[in-house]
Amino acid sequence: MTYEITRVITELDAARIRELGNRLPDQGMGLQALGELLDMVAGEAEIVPGKRVPADVVTVNTRVSFRDELTDAVHTVTVVYPQDFSIPDRRISLLSPVGRALLGRRVGHLASFELPDGTTRDIRILEIHYQPEASGELTR
Repeated sequence: MTYEITRVITELDAARIRELGNRLPDQGMGLQALGELLDMVAGEAEIVPGKRVPADVVTVNTRVSFRDELTDAVHTVTVVYPQDFSIPDRRISLLSPVGRALLGRRVGHLASFELPDGTTRDIRILEIHYQPEASGELTR
């Protein structure tokens, strides 16, 4: 199993994640999920202009398929900001465990995340069906 260490985040997504934190008390660090995203943006992630993000990277508003390595189930979702979350439309928040695991990862990579019950799951990114930056939508 190969886990991807460096994530690629667009400048716009990084700015919007920081803005989300700034709107909350203590810059959002009280919310573990947002705190993890803020730490990623502040440290481990490579922040790039939207026009330079590779087409195989999951950004916000990317429609992506992934496989649960435990069950072999394949899911297709769109990673979105919290206000755009919709279960019927398969739009998952970047604050969800799966959304955080997918954001900034490349097709083919394995990502690990923890479920609310404390168990860890691995998912493999299979395919990007739509990425705003690859489609020329740099402000979406």
